[in-house]
Amino acid sequence: MVWYRPVGFTGRRPSFQKQAMLRRAASDEFETYHDLYSVASSVSRVGNRFEATVIGRRAAGLFLFDRQVVGVVHQREGSRARRDGLEHLNLQVLRSGRMLAGAPGNERLLAAGDVVLFDTTLPQRTVLHDADFVTVALSREVVEAVVPNLRSLHGAVLSRKACPGLGVAVLSLARGASGSADAPLGGSALIAGLIADGMDRSGRCVTDRDRDEEEIQAARRLRASLFIDAHLGRHDLDVGLVATGSGVSRSALYRAFAPVGGVKGEIVRRRVARLRSAILRGDRLTPIATLAWNLGFSSASHGSRTFVAAYGVPPAQFRDAMLRPEDSAMGDLKAEHMRGWVEVLNRKSSKA
Repeated sequence: MVWYRPVGFTGRRPSFQKQAMLRRAASDEFETYHDLYSVASSVSRVGNRFEATVIGRRAAGLFLFDRQVVGVVHQREGSRARRDGLEHLNLQVLRSGRMLAGAPGNERLLAAGDVVLFDTTLPQRTVLHDADFVTVALSREVVEAVVPNLRSLHGAVLSRKACPGLGVAVLSLARGASGSADAPLGGSALIAGLIADGMDRSGRCVTDRDRDEEEIQAARRLRASLFIDAHLGRHDLDVGLVATGSGVSRSALYRAFAPVGGVKGEIVRRRVARLRSAILRGDRLTPIATLAWNLGFSSASHGSRTFVAAYGVPPAQFRDAMLRPEDSAMGDLKAEHMRGWVEVLNRKSSKA
């Protein structure tokens, strides 16, 4: 089963009013995940494997889900968008993995650090093959104050290259790394301003200009990423091995991964995502050091430093919170709680 756990959060990062946690257990896990997200989209499976873990946070003007999901399609059909009254904006930021997103029929394969923007008054589709990503929901009122032509952004992908600050800001909020209790309260305005920075003077979304070249590089990254995922435990995994295994030359790999921090950066991102996934599966017996070594990290300290950089807490502390939820400031989150959060966000939007 999949379950979520929200309550008033009183721990080290008090800046979020609510914090939630999802974990998995028995055979009805997909049905629980499906029911939770049915408030806004149709959810179906893709492929033979399903996994879902979520950490959610809520503050004034926004709510955020930090997710690792395998084998799921989220689709918001036009008929649903016309009748359910949702008007907020969703941003999805890929941390690592394979994810396609966009308007139905025009989905794009995202690279690490890319941001896709969705207007919930319009149809949308997201395919999560194996994705570690963050979703932020923002009040329409806040975003339209600085981006009046919001509907024109629907389904647009702002790459890490075109708009570097946006993805960084969202992932920083997900880590709780702001260092200020007021940061999430102003986070919606900050994110709205960064979206505006991604527009050109004519009000159009700034994206990479050469779409054909972009698609070639995306295909190369996908081939290489599939090889990386299949060989994460190899301690000799480097650019040379990835080039040979994926059939892409070293120089082509360097060009393809340059916008997302390089091949080495991709290997590290996938290792740390797999480490969190292993922890969330509830393995109580295997030491963190063993999990890190089996995933190709050179040492436990290397794995821990990387985990903190990605998720804001050491892996041992993260596992303690997962295994002893009764000792943490968390309780169950049901689908009706999700509906309540969405309703509050859209009541604010409707006053605009």
